[in-house]
Amino acid sequence: MNFKVKGRKNKGITLIALVITIIVLLILAGVTIAMLSGDNSAPQKATEAAQKDAIAGAKDEIAMEVQEALLNYYNDEYVKGNSTEGASTQSEVVKAAYDAVGKAKERNKQLLDSSVVNGNTIVLRTKSYIVIGIIDKNGVITWSEATTVGGEVIEEGETTKTVSVNSFANLNEDASLPSDKNTIVKKGTGEDEQQVVIPAGFKQASDSAVTLEGGIVIEDDGSDETKKGNQFVWVPVNQKIKFHDGSMQVIELGRYDFGTKDDQKLEGPKDGSEEIVMTSSSDKATEDSNSVARAIEEFKTQTKLAKGYYIGRYEMGIEGATVNEDTKQWTEEENGSKKVVCQAGKTVYNYRTRDEAKEDSRNLYNEVKKGETTIYTSDLINSYAWDTTVVYIMKTTGDNNYAYQNDGQGSLAVATGAKGDEKCKINDMAKNVLEWTTEYSSSTNYPCVYRGGNYFYSNCYTSTRYFSSTSDFNPNIGFRPILYIVGLNA
Repeated sequence: MNFKVKGRKNKGITLIALVITIIVLLILAGVTIAMLSGDNSAPQKATEAAQKDAIAGAKDEIAMEVQEALLNYYNDEYVKGNSTEGASTQSEVVKAAYDAVGKAKERNKQLLDSSVVNGNTIVLRTKSYIVIGIIDKNGVITWSEATTVGGEVIEEGETTKTVSVNSFANLNEDASLPSDKNTIVKKGTGEDEQQVVIPAGFKQASDSAVTLEGGIVIEDDGSDETKKGNQFVWVPVNQKIKFHDGSMQVIELGRYDFGTKDDQKLEGPKDGSEEIVMTSSSDKATEDSNSVARAIEEFKTQTKLAKGYYIGRYEMGIEGATVNEDTKQWTEEENGSKKVVCQAGKTVYNYRTRDEAKEDSRNLYNEVKKGETTIYTSDLINSYAWDTTVVYIMKTTGDNNYAYQNDGQGSLAVATGAKGDEKCKINDMAKNVLEWTTEYSSSTNYPCVYRGGNYFYSNCYTSTRYFSSTSDFNPNIGFRPILYIVGLNA
């Protein structure tokens, strides 16, 4: 018997179907990868949401802590009748904010670890966002909107690079500092654009303010170990900054007239080709050998282009010297290891003549070059820098009497920065020691000029000028350097 077996016909996948299948799978894979990576990925969005939640939670906690501290303060002062001498609502609310930020960081170490409180400024910072709050003495916190962290290089040349940032809160990260070039950091647009120039080899200090008005502090990063830690504060000129009254105005570089103690005023800025002050109406001011500024016209021109200059945060100090335990003054350097620094907590560098102070200030950085081009330099402070800094402090802090503040409460100079006279992060222009400047007078016998408040004489004020000889050196007089940008073109 013959059986007819009906066979099953096998049907294989065609080449075309295989290609289509692979294409579909690749598309699906691409969509999946896109969803899991990139700036708009689901994980990235979740991370950003977590950062915003952490910031929002920290803001709420800070507000509650501050209000509780304020309530406790008034309860102690008015209800219980306790003595609050030496305390203030400002210090209480700032302390509460500091404690609250610490708690928030402890709970969200990976998200809020770089958040800080600087003075009355609260900075809540995550990897992607930054929010800034300004706290007043009544516990009211004015918060900014969350801005994206990050800087964008918009131009780079042989000696400078220009970076656009959302905030001055952390220039080290936002502008990739320190750098071997000067970095022009810009924030905002148009007439509201603000600018800081960070010199090569410097970074933003950890306790720097986050606004131009508060004092942007830079610190030597230490490529040269002898200069590591030196600090300077940016004094903005020819750009809009926020005055204490809330207005946005410009401070011009110049020499100002502050009047007298009994008839205070503020007039200026004034300008002139010679940095000279008349000692009497009969003297005739002429350019002569007493002019000790490195290049006053260069300073004025380059500072206006840079829209600012740097003033030493502290009076110059000294390391590596023997200090007399009774007088607290340095005597002689040991084995040539003397180190001149602009840092806090150092023995103040007094007992220097005007010309010695000039050389020490210049030699602090001398002319720093990129290739053959000088990009910044240091010098002894001049009258333009001194006067403009005083105006900057007065206008941004609202301390209109700062030009006529003084010290006169001691018999010895204290360590740099120890007097507590800090304005816009700048220390002791009104206190500790008098300070040599490059300004000179037309007097034959007393051609040198020093400025500032003094620990011993109560009639020495921040803005007034005093005259001395070229051979004078004593424990009452120290000095302060400036640092300014060079090589910018109009």
